[in-house]
Amino acid sequence: MSAQRKRKPKIRYDRIAVVAVIFIVLIVLLASCINSCSKKDDSESTSSKASSSQAAVKDDKSSKKDSKGDSDKKKKDESSKEEKKSESEAGETEYTTLNAIPNDVFSGDLIVVNKDNEYQFPADESDSDDLVSIYSTKTESYQVKDMETMLRKEVVDQLNSMMDAFYGEKKNTDLMVISAYRTKEYQDGLYNSGSSDVKGGFAEYHTGLSFDLGIFPAGQNSYYYTNSGDYAWIADNCASYGFITRYPKGKEDKTGYDASTHQFRYVGVPHAYYITENNLCLEEYIDMLKDYKYGEQTLSVTADDEKYEIYYVASDASGDTEIPVPSNKDYTVSGNNEDGFIVTVKL
Repeated sequence: MSAQRKRKPKIRYDRIAVVAVIFIVLIVLLASCINSCSKKDDSESTSSKASSSQAAVKDDKSSKKDSKGDSDKKKKDESSKEEKKSESEAGETEYTTLNAIPNDVFSGDLIVVNKDNEYQFPADESDSDDLVSIYSTKTESYQVKDMETMLRKEVVDQLNSMMDAFYGEKKNTDLMVISAYRTKEYQDGLYNSGSSDVKGGFAEYHTGLSFDLGIFPAGQNSYYYTNSGDYAWIADNCASYGFITRYPKGKEDKTGYDASTHQFRYVGVPHAYYITENNLCLEEYIDMLKDYKYGEQTLSVTADDEKYEIYYVASDASGDTEIPVPSNKDYTVSGNNEDGFIVTVKL
């Protein structure tokens, strides 16, 4: 029997190739999936981080904004408190009391002396209201009759300021103070000689607040002051220095005297402003102030950009008078020479 010949196996390369291709495709797909998933995770992680960062920034900004807002509000509140405090301090007047004795009603810048109201001289006339010689205290802007002509010191100070301003405007030194303070004896002498119809004790000159002006041009005749030409400046501006025309035209029935342009009276700046602007005489003004009683209403006056409030306090006929006055503002108190006191507060 002949031996049977074995068949050599046949390798199918085409099938191997197909399997290899499938295997490679699977590997590529797997790799692609892995890469895609990895990018997605990274993207999500980045997005999450960015979102977290943005949220943190937003929160930080919000926090800072809230903090700034709180700070601004606090500053605003503090500023508001300071403003209110400042307004309160500036606007509110705190009061205390000043004790005035009965004779105090007869002294001050606002006393009225006329034919019905006698001036009350101090026991020693040499002590009368701080009188000084005009000649020894005046400036070079004006003249004075003699070395014995006197006024109260505060009046001379204001007179100097007014005359200096007049000279600065007009370069004129023709004005002269020809009469000022008079004693009772001197006034009685004038009355007895027929030179005056006013008895001693009833003349404005006793106060040391009144004076007469004359005009003495070099080489010409002199005459009483009139408010014309260059000299009108005095009448137009005297209120800024606390002076009024004592006997204005049209007020003869109130003052009891003929009108004159040459006699001036010191009353203080706010009072001079109000009297002049409202065409009043001193008698009318002092009488009007009795309507402005403390605790009821005050008179408000603005003069040279300064504000004042003015009120009246009736004197106590039975003894001393307690006068309400501010403890935190400047003020003055004057009697009216009759029945009460006038308080002037600088606001």
